[in-house]
Formats: sequence, C-alpha cells, structure tokens
Amino acid sequence: MKPRVLLALLVSCTPTDPGSSDGDSDGETTSTASGSTSGHVPQTSSEPTTSSTASTTTSTTATTDDSTTGPVAACGDGVRRPGEFCFAPGRHLPTGPRPVAVAIADLDLDGHDDLLLADFDAGDLTIQTGDGGGQFVAGPDLPTFLRPRDAIAVDVDGDGRLDLVFADPGVGLVGVYRHVGPGLVYDPPQPVKAGSEPRALAAADLDDDGLADLAVADEAGDAVLVLLNAGGGEFADAVVHPVGDEPYDVIIADVDADGRLDLVSADQNQARVTILLSDGPGSFVDAGQRFVNPEPRRLVAADLNLDGLLDLATASFTADHLSILPGLGGGEFGEYIPIVLGEGLYAVIGADLDGDGPPELVAVDHTRGELVVIAGLGVQDIVSIARFEIGAGPMDLAAADLDGDGALDIVTADAFGAGATVLLADP
Repeated sequence: MKPRVLLALLVSCTPTDPGSSDGDSDGETTSTASGSTSGHVPQTSSEPTTSSTASTTTSTTATTDDSTTGPVAACGDGVRRPGEFCFAPGRHLPTGPRPVAVAIADLDLDGHDDLLLADFDAGDLTIQTGDGGGQFVAGPDLPTFLRPRDAIAVDVDGDGRLDLVFADPGVGLVGVYRHVGPGLVYDPPQPVKAGSEPRALAAADLDDDGLADLAVADEAGDAVLVLLNAGGGEFADAVVHPVGDEPYDVIIADVDADGRLDLVSADQNQARVTILLSDGPGSFVDAGQRFVNPEPRRLVAADLNLDGLLDLATASFTADHLSILPGLGGGEFGEYIPIVLGEGLYAVIGADLDGDGPPELVAVDHTRGELVVIAGLGVQDIVSIARFEIGAGPMDLAAADLDGDGALDIVTADAFGAGATVLLADP
C-alpha cells in the first residue's frame, strides 16, 4: 500500500490558551503539504527526504511544498530502511457491527498472537485467532454487560494465562473474564464496580505485589480509579483520584523516571492531561495538568528522541493537530508541540516501524479512514508524515509482529467498517 507522504518543519509553539476550547493557538504550529493519494504499494525514500521549506514570522504556520528528492526505495525487497514505511494491501477482517477497541496478545497460548476487539453495538468481545503468519480466523464471541468501550488482555489471577478485562460505561462496571482453559475457555464475566462511566483501561503492577492492578478512566466521574488486585482475580474497592473534565483515556508509565509507575489521563473537555505521580506502592499524588490539543481522545508515552525521558503525545478529534509534550525529567514537560494532521484523530501509539531506534507516532484518522505515521520526531529537523488507507471510522489500533518477519504490523478497529484492518509490514 503506497502512502501519501507529507513533510513538515518541526517548530516550537506556546500552549493553547487555558480559556480556549476551539483549538486556536497563539504560537507557531507545524504545517504540512500533501502529495497525491496513492494505490497499494508504498514507496518512500531510502535517503533523508528533503523539501523546499519556508517559514514566516508573520504567520503562525510553517509550510512545505510538494517536491521531494532522493532515490526511491523499493518496498517488498525485504530490507528495512530508516524512514521507509511499507505495508502490503490492508486486509479486512469482519468482526462485528462496531468494533471500537483492539488489543493484540497470545490469548490461547499457542505461541501466535491473536486479536481481541470490543464491539460497542454488538455488546460483546470478539476474538480472532492468529496462525503466526499474519492470517486470522474468527474465534468465540463473549457477551459483555451492555456496550464495551475498551478491552485489554492481562493475567489478573496470576495463573500464567491471559484474562480479558473490559470497560462497560453504560452500567458503571469493569468486567473480568478469567481464562480457565484450555484454548479459549473463560469463566462467566465477573463484574467490578468502577465509578460512573468507565471508558478506558490500563493494567500493571502498581503496588509491587506481583499482581496486575487496573487503572480506569471514569469519564462521567472526572476521575481515574485505581483497582488494586486482591488476589485470585478479585479487586479491592476503587481508590478515586480526581482529574480533569471527562477523562477519555488513561495510561501507566514511569514519567518521572524514579522507578515507580505513574498515571496520566487525557481530559477531553479541558484540553489537558493530568499527571498522577506515584508516591509509594499503589499510592498517587496529583502533579498538576498540562495543556494539550483540544479534545484529546487517546494518549501515549514514548521516548521519541531517545534522550532517556518519556514524552507524551495526544490525538485530538476536533483540533487539526496532534500534540507532543516533550519530557524534561522529574515528571515535568515542556510546552506542547502541535503537528498539523487535520481533524479526526482518535488514537495514537508509539512503534518503531522502520527499525531505526526511535519510535514513530502512529495514529488513526477517524474522519478520513487512514493510518497516519509521523516519523523523525526529536531526531530530525524535518518530520515526515505518511498516510495509508484503512477501514471506515477507525477508533483504535495496536502493533505487533504478526507474521514473524521481525517488522511491526498494525491492526485497526474500524468502527464504521464493521471489522478490523490488518496491515502487514512489507519492507
């Protein structure tokens, strides 16, 4: 699949006005120039791509033209090159009427990655079992309580098998399917009270007892809930940590590099992220908020410039840009940097697609039905942006090596496409 390749000059900016909700910024932004939409085989330059770029002090944008130079690398030759992003034509997997979340994991313990999708309209979890070569077949459908918005695979009872956890906002519950095996056999889902409207999930050992705990974004409750594992797949009552208005996502990462896991929420109604720093096993303190793009939906923590510090990035559904908060250490972040991509971004992850070390940011554009790859962040003056056609209305994505060739592949949950798109790397 050939991408539409864009170039952008990365420049600094000032944060969004705290009183603004329309996405306007008083500082400079990063602007892109688009090339032509393409067909099915990506071809990008094996050398650093250049562009005639002009910046102006009287405008808030820096622009690029459409010209590029340098030899064209051949996708499909089996050689991974820095800056080369190649995928075979996307393959549609029918899963259900409206998949809104996707996770990749070896659910049946056969050594091959499988897919877990949460389907909002069908009200169930759907499983696609992988064969290790990038092919999938439909597995069981597991009912939820009402309509799930997120799902993850994590061993909550410590038996070495991955269990399934889903967020069901309509009933204020998190559900836990314990894997009792063999294959894909689960106990009935255990309900866990999780605030008013649990929307997003993350899991890790937050209290150093060797068991996976849960962090939950409670959208209607304006809080992040911490559910500590009590053993045997049971959870203690939620500890409530107030955050900003309508948290849409939560991640777990050591953002201050002190060896303890912290929490970060994306507060979509305030154009902010809230930092909750760990101050002991299972305990967190509010370290304040940072302004990002309006209506952040999903966020990711990744060391984009390989300086040993985690940076944050958020996808915005209504603003025309993705925001990057550069990590400064100690849980502090610099002023946010916007990358102009157009409205409709829904989810973002970090993944080193070309094998050059620093991760790229990979997002889904819900409006255009495209995968967006942003490369060169923090290590180059020129940022390259590539877009690939996927299914309609994507809302989530995940990356893993699905066919064992050493390159990361991508799966998207296409809410308006009634299925998932599998993009296998084709270097």
